[in-house]
Amino acid sequence: MNEDDQQLVDDLRLRLPPALERLMDRYGNRVYGLVSRILEGVGRSEDVEECVSDIFLAAWSRIDEFDTAKGSLRTWLLILAKYSSLDTRRKLLRRPGEDQFDDRMTDKASVEETVISKEASTDMIALVNALPEPDRTIFYRRYFYYESVEQISKGLKLTSKAVENRLYRLRKMFKAKHSEGRQE
Repeated sequence: MNEDDQQLVDDLRLRLPPALERLMDRYGNRVYGLVSRILEGVGRSEDVEECVSDIFLAAWSRIDEFDTAKGSLRTWLLILAKYSSLDTRRKLLRRPGEDQFDDRMTDKASVEETVISKEASTDMIALVNALPEPDRTIFYRRYFYYESVEQISKGLKLTSKAVENRLYRLRKMFKAKHSEGRQE
């Protein structure tokens, strides 16, 4: 992690308000772009802005969960943004009058599934971070930033076919790793 991000994390952990402002200045556009893409066609601009605010508030209150050994501050923040915006998307898609799932009413099996899912997510992040370039960048841009193959190919100066082939090989590799994990 670079020194600027380390100082930012240290300041956030000390709960210094200017640190939150710096975090928003540094990563606000990326978070806003990701949230916009995930909520596209579902939410209004107010929903996007509210979700972005919630993400930075979550980062502020959950900064002690950030672990430099698991990834960069940017990655951690964008993962927060991804899951928060997906939750917002699900909420926006709910239709009035439908039975709403009560999060408090979970059985033992669903708790176990949640724990397993979180462990799998951690393993997945480690696998992605271990990828060589440009595969890691392609993966993040496609599956975290929701960029199109064309956007990725232009940004990396690769052909669309080359990006598609790399994505295919990555999906195949992750599927194989996932299968190995289930057999253990």
